[in-house]
Amino acid sequence: MSMSTGLATTPGRSINANTRCNDVLTVEHNTKDESIEIFCDREGLELLMRKLSVLAEKGGHVHLMTPAWSGNELTEEKQSDTSELINHVVIALKPE
Repeated sequence: MSMSTGLATTPGRSINANTRCNDVLTVEHNTKDESIEIFCDREGLELLMRKLSVLAEKGGHVHLMTPAWSGNELTEEKQSDTSELINHVVIALKPE
């Protein structure tokens, strides 16, 4: 898997009214390997874990979107030259 070594950040991106962070959470489709790649820094990982925690607690689904798709959870800067940026991710908890 080919990945770039540097991660870009989007300074001061708001997660909600109470939280500001400089995080990287980018989801890309590696067309060569037919795989999904998730790139993150610690803040982006913490955001993803919070979203998954809410999903585990409340069920249903969560949306992660780039600013181009009216979201603020995902960054828009591609991290790999062999991938296509994904602007919208839905993670759903399967009903028991």
